[in-house]
Parts: sequence; C-alpha cells; structure tokens
Amino acid sequence: MKHLSVADSIAKTWSLDFTLQLDREDAAFLAGIHIWLTINPDPTLDEDQLRNIYRIVGEVAHSDPASSVLRATNAIARLREQRLMVRTDTAGIIRGGEYSLSRMGNAIAEWFGEQEGLTRKSLEIIMTQIRAGLGQIKVAAEAGGDDDHWESQVSGPLKLTVAQLIEGIERRQQGMDVQQEQIREGIESMLEENWFEAVLSCEDLLVTTSEALQELHKVLMHEVEGMSSLLGEIEELCEKNLRPESTEAVDHVRRQIERIGGWGENRFATWSEYYQNVHEFIRSVISVDPDRAVRTRLRDAIKGYGRPEFWFLNVCDQAPYVHLRTDSDDRPSPAVERKVKPMEEMVEEAGIKLVPLERIEEKISEKLRCDGRVDLFDVLSEHISGHTIHEVYTLAGELAEWLIKRGVPLPFLDQSWHPLGNGIEIQTLTVRKREP
Repeated sequence: MKHLSVADSIAKTWSLDFTLQLDREDAAFLAGIHIWLTINPDPTLDEDQLRNIYRIVGEVAHSDPASSVLRATNAIARLREQRLMVRTDTAGIIRGGEYSLSRMGNAIAEWFGEQEGLTRKSLEIIMTQIRAGLGQIKVAAEAGGDDDHWESQVSGPLKLTVAQLIEGIERRQQGMDVQQEQIREGIESMLEENWFEAVLSCEDLLVTTSEALQELHKVLMHEVEGMSSLLGEIEELCEKNLRPESTEAVDHVRRQIERIGGWGENRFATWSEYYQNVHEFIRSVISVDPDRAVRTRLRDAIKGYGRPEFWFLNVCDQAPYVHLRTDSDDRPSPAVERKVKPMEEMVEEAGIKLVPLERIEEKISEKLRCDGRVDLFDVLSEHISGHTIHEVYTLAGELAEWLIKRGVPLPFLDQSWHPLGNGIEIQTLTVRKREP
C-alpha cells in the first residue's frame, strides 16, 4: 500500500487546477440530494426530482418562486462543474439525464448531515468488531497458503474491513470534536447571557462531558493496547512468510490505531485544561462579581484604551509642616558649655584661612534679602574652588547652621545627595527670608 509524500500530494492537487466554491444554497441543495438518495431505493435522480428538491431550498431561502427552475438548472451545473455531482446515463443532451452524487459530494453532504459523536457503546462495538477481525486475520496468517490466500485472507481484510472500521471511529471522533466545540460555545453563551445564574448549568455540562471523555479514554487505552499486541503477532507471521504487502498493510492499520489512541489522550488532556480554566474563571471572576459591575468597567476600559484621557489630581494648596509645633521666629539656641579655644587655634584646626564664614556672611545676607531665599548647595558651589575636603566640610556645617538661624527652612522635597567637589556629597538646604 504505497502512499504519496506530502510534496507529491501537493503537486498532484495543484496540477488539477481545482477550485471548490459552495455557497449556502448549494450546500443545502447538496444535503437534500444526499438524503433523497439515502431514503429512496433508486440510486439516481432525474432533473425533475432535482428541481423539486431545489424548490424546497428556495422556500427556505425565501427566493422568488418564478425563478426556481432557472436557479435549479444553474445549481445543477455548478455542482457538476465542481465534480460534486455526476451524470450516470449515456443519453447525451437529447433528453433529461440521471444524476448521482460523486464520492466528494457524498463526503461533504455526510459532513453536513451526520455529526455523530463517539460514545462508549459505539466505541466498544466497533472495537469488538476490529478485534474479532484481527483474530481471524491472525488465524489465516498462521495457516499460511498461496498468494491468493494471503491477499484475500490477510492483506485484503486489513486494507478494507479493518481500515473501514477504523475510519468509522475517526468519523465519530470528528463528530465528537464538533460537539465539544458546540459545548464550549454554549458555555460561553450561557455565561455571557445569564452570568451568575448560568454557573450551575455550566458546571453540570462540564462534569457530564468530562465523565464521557474519561470513559472513552479508558476504553481506548485498553483496546489500543490489545490491538497493538495482535498486530505485532500478525506482522511477525507476515515477515516469517516473506509477505511484504501484508506487512505494509499491518503498518498502515497500526498507524491508524495509534492515531486513534493519540486522539483520545489529546482530547482528554485538552478538555481537562479547559475544565480547570472554566472553574477558575467561575471562582475568580463570576463568584467575586455576581452583578458584573467590575467586568463591565473593565470591558469599557479595554474598549476605550488608546483614546486620550485627561486626569487631574486635586490637592489642598497648603505648605507641609516642617515640625509638628507652632512656628515662631524666636528660636532660642541651647546653651553649650565648652572650653573656648584661642582664635588662632580654631583657625588652624579648621583649616579655613582664605574664606571664613565672616567674609561671605554679608554677601549671603544681601542675597537672602533681595532674592527672598538662599540655597546651601549654590553658596558652597561658589566658594569651594581651591579648598580641601576638610575645609569645605567645615564651611558647609557652619553655613547650614547660619542659614537655619537667619531664615525659615523650606520642606525637603528633594532628599537626594549631590556631589560637592571631589569626595563629599551634601543634601541641599533652602531657606526663605523671615517675614517682618
């Protein structure tokens, strides 16, 4: 059983130059034809029967009845051009012909009309049939025989009977995928419309679906393991008797069974994750916000994201307190008793010989009187040139004390440290002039 590669399949399909366009009316027409062929013993339809089916499509679509015949003729032509319907008679164009659906047309119509889900009962029945078929194939392989025996009793059943049964499971799996998607959409719709009132219904639906998937997962895991063992025994017999075609058929069936098992594991894991996400959403969002107030505000905020918004902060225009006490200009200095050193020793100890505080005191007082405020950092920056770190440090301390005595300190809005020369940093201090 030779399979095309992905590249070969793409190239072959591209060379066909085939385009499928199926609107709503043509899809309904195709489904109607398929059901007619299913419930009637005749394998074909004539043009009158096709027009009668299309008349029902027109009634559903509320189209003009006067143009029904012309529209039916055009629809038949479109289905034939797209190889969804074939003409089965040899009468040519002299009289009306007989039509039937092609294999592709039947497949599409079955997809529209049959979304059969996989249940535990249907899965067990099909798995039993597959296991019984594999058992018969194993007996035939053990018996051995000529080429016709291997073709009719081993390769043929593997290619047709077993493969068709597995395709039946896959078709039901696809139907169950559609059902799960519809369940998820239903849960989303219920939560959107009823919000808090729909929680119990959603939880029941989640539990029911989870239990069904868990049962299917257990059955699949058990059956797939048993079938894989049977296929291994059949493959050994085929290799022992040098039957490459039968060995290839076994490999094909094994891949299909492994795909079915992989589907079961994947769907069970995916639904478990979805189950946890929905319950987390119910606990953290719906139960916390039963009236949807927070959700509504959040949704409006997301919708309005990106539009310019102007925000303002209203505060009282009041200067902050420096100390929690009554402000007074009279601040008595505490008496400090210490031994007074001679002036020569103090100057020598401090090291400030070129710019003592007395020399710049008058200049600072004038600046405070004219500007209304003085900044410690600005004053020091003007007089640090040519002085050592110790001299600047001593001058900074004396100047800070002098400013506090003669001015009113402003609040420390900026508490960062600023470098002053090389090796020393200070926090700025600003004082304002005292009111008379």
